[in-house]
Order: sequence, then structure tokens, then C-alpha cells
Amino acid sequence: MIFLLGPTAAGKSRLAMTLAQPTGAEIASVDAFQIYRGLDIGTGKPSQEEQRKVRHHLIDLVEADEEFSAAGYAREAQRVFSDLEKRKVPSIWVGGTGLYHRVLTQGLSKAPGTDRTVAENLEKKTLEELVAAVRRVDPVWAEKADLKNRRRVVRALAVWEQTGRKMSDWQKQETMKGLMSEVQTWCLMPAIDILVEVIRKRVEGMLSGGWVEEVKGLMLREGWATSPGSRAIGYREVGEYVQGKMGRAETCDKIVSATKAYAKRQLTWFRKIPNLQSIEIDPREPLSEAGVEKLVRALEAGDISS
Repeated sequence: MIFLLGPTAAGKSRLAMTLAQPTGAEIASVDAFQIYRGLDIGTGKPSQEEQRKVRHHLIDLVEADEEFSAAGYAREAQRVFSDLEKRKVPSIWVGGTGLYHRVLTQGLSKAPGTDRTVAENLEKKTLEELVAAVRRVDPVWAEKADLKNRRRVVRALAVWEQTGRKMSDWQKQETMKGLMSEVQTWCLMPAIDILVEVIRKRVEGMLSGGWVEEVKGLMLREGWATSPGSRAIGYREVGEYVQGKMGRAETCDKIVSATKAYAKRQLTWFRKIPNLQSIEIDPREPLSEAGVEKLVRALEAGDISS
């Protein structure tokens, strides 16, 4: 059992398939948007063919209009983890959502769930207003947080309003132990300039490969425009393209720009992970045979129940 993390488009899913097939391992997603049904192409979800070859977990858990918290992910991950351990099947936990990895390895705050009314009131504010507020009430949390992630900022402020305690206090003093604290974490670390080349090719391929049609179908669903799933990178831009608000080239450029910014934030987060095993990689090429063998050995040695 290992974690295989990396920024968007680094090639982690391709590598996970390479590792899984000869070892009989199954793959568990560590991705905050692959959980949504119907968000397939834009989230890089494994294809049906890939899912036939290797069993995948923690994808397609909820509809796009359903809220899904880190606590919800932790519960689902516990179920998958227990099943894998029971069947004694090796597994590769693959993704780029740093918060989900932290929940699994470092634990989850016991702070209460977000009250819907409180959240709705906070959502009326701009991101700038929310960021200013969280910096004022909880500067310790704000210093380490991704303040461009509106949902997490709202969560921190909601906890403050509901309990009168800072999120940083909850995380420091009342955190449940991580389910997979002893599992080794490997991370693909590409150079950002090379990664951007790959991101552009990937986005162009997605736009040509059915992403536009996927978004057209999602836009027919009631409430899609304000749904949690619509926050996934690129879906809003593709929606504006479908509506004729911008051309294909501009759409591609905006998605590439947003994805690059996200990849930078991911790399910053990953570098702070304790005991991280970094793998310098050119995402344009498959990992070397020696690199694959090293990960296979790690996977075979990674039985934390022994």
C-alpha cells in the first residue's frame, strides 16, 4: 500500500496503471472531483477500459449537486481501506488533493459539520471579503491555507461562527488519528515549465475528446451552475464556450492558466508533507524502468497490517 501523489497532468494515473497491472494492486482515488458522477473527461477520471483492467475505488460516489466534505471522504476511505486489508490486496492511493491525503495520514479535526444557514450567509460575500475575515479571526490557519479555495475559507469561518473557536485550534487540539499515518507517500515532482506544455496538450485533447459534450449534458441538469461539481477546474470555462461567450482558443488558454496555478499550489502543498519520497519526472515521458521497479518494491513492502 502506497500513496502516489502529484500535480495535475504529471502522469500519476498512467504510472499507477503501470504499477497495478503486474502486482495485482487496486487503485483508490485521492481526488476531490473524481467523486462526482458525470464529471469524467474534465477530471481525468479513469476510462471504462482502465476500470475493467484494474479495479478503482472512491470515484463516482455522489451526484454533482451534492456537497461532499473531507469527513465524508474519510468515511468512504475507511470502508475501502478495511475491504482492501480484509482481502489482503495491495493498493495505490492516487491523486492530487492534498487535503484528502492529510486527512488520511494526519487525521481529521473534530470540529462540527458546517451549518447550511451559516454557509449560505457566508457564500453571499466575495472571496476577498472572506479571505480578509479569516485572516482577521484565524491568522494561523490562514497562513497555511489555500486562500483561493473558497470552500475551505467558508468552512473555516463557519466553524468560527458556530463554535467561537478557531479552525487552527480544532486542528491542533482535537484531531482524530489518521487512518493511514504509516503508509509511505511518493510524489511526482515535474518542472512547472515542462508541466505547462503537457497541461496544454491535455486540455486540447479533452476539448476534442468529448469534454464539450459532457458539459452540455451537465448544463441541462437543474442547479448545475451553482453545484459543487461545477467548481472543478475548466467546467465553468467550457460552459461559457458552449454559451458562445468566448471562443475555443480563449477557453483553452483560460483552462491552462487556471490549471497551471492549481498545479503550483499543489506542488507547494506536497513539499510540506513529512517524509515525502519525491520523484523528479518529465511528464512527457514514462517513468524509467528503474523508477517503476523502485515503486513496485515499495508497494510490495507496504503492508502496514503486518
